[in-house]
Amino acid sequence: MTFKNIGLALALLFLSAGIFAQTNDTNNYQHKKKSIKYLDVRVENGAMLGNGFEVADQLAQSSYYNGVDIRLGFRMSDPNDLYSNVYRRPYFGVGWYSSTFHQAEIGEPNALYFFLTIPFAFEKLKKWTFSYSGAFGLSYNFNPYDSLSNPANIFVGSYRNCYVHLALTVNYKFNEKWALNGSIGFKHFSNGSFKLPNYGINLIPVTLGVSYKLSKENIHQFKKPIPNYLKHNLVNISFMAGSKNYEVGGDNYLKAALSVNFLRQVSYKYRIGLGLDLFYAAGAPLRIDSDASDFSKSYSYAIVGSWEWVLTKRLYVPLGIGIYLHRNIENNELTPFYERAGIRYRLSKHIHAGLTIKAHKGVADFFEWTVGYTFHHDPNE
Repeated sequence: MTFKNIGLALALLFLSAGIFAQTNDTNNYQHKKKSIKYLDVRVENGAMLGNGFEVADQLAQSSYYNGVDIRLGFRMSDPNDLYSNVYRRPYFGVGWYSSTFHQAEIGEPNALYFFLTIPFAFEKLKKWTFSYSGAFGLSYNFNPYDSLSNPANIFVGSYRNCYVHLALTVNYKFNEKWALNGSIGFKHFSNGSFKLPNYGINLIPVTLGVSYKLSKENIHQFKKPIPNYLKHNLVNISFMAGSKNYEVGGDNYLKAALSVNFLRQVSYKYRIGLGLDLFYAAGAPLRIDSDASDFSKSYSYAIVGSWEWVLTKRLYVPLGIGIYLHRNIENNELTPFYERAGIRYRLSKHIHAGLTIKAHKGVADFFEWTVGYTFHHDPNE
């Protein structure tokens, strides 16, 4: 599969998740389940951060960064929808982003993404409201590193990259149709070490925008009763695979993992647990010059503490901290521990799929394209 096709799959995955996340939770109110639509347009400016290398820092300091962001958001109209109540009438949606750094070495990147915005409190009758949001998707149109034609861009080595945006937002509602918003946050572009160099581009964006409600229906802005949650256990078995580049201009190799996690869901929002990860790195005997067996060179394993943030009955964010019991530094397992974060979606009651990134102290190891099976019986259903 080419990286272009992977990117298209990513965009379709998150678009599907955003749509299907709106279609569950309370069968008794099926006739009321409509999505209220919002159009949001924002302008963006901010600072580009260097990475400690002189050439890269000079490029960052000379870049003038700004952009525009267009979002189509959806909120559930059913006041009894369970997760709409848990998260205080959140927004799910898709967006398109365009920016320029006014530097040919970097390019003029665009992005397609899925986003989620969660209010800190129910809006009620207030004019001023506050929320936090996250966006994740595919960016493209970078001018990647090339040792001859573009040696200054040591930030990214690929035309297409992952797009991540986290923000805190303040919103002022003029009336039921129009609202003004502003935000400050953190934005990151990276290819997960698919193609080196991959120091990533980091930004501190400030946005100002306007939002318009396209639908006629109003949102019920007050809390409704939520049933008590019945705790239960789950077991996730996941297979993960990706492609990794170990040196600039070098070949890519398969990296894969098998993960088994034992979890307990303690509330509508959270699952916590412990598990084991087994990693495989293709081509390891070519990189590692030691007396160890090829099996020892190619495989590593770890114990991992897991936390899953449940956004809807199907959509959730897996997070983890792993501690190696055996690792190989030559396979870019750089530290005794690693981090994992991403997004997953339940395609059915038991089957899940998604994308996570594994990293060592924030340095990407590889993107983990995931498919798996969950053993569970939810007494709340």
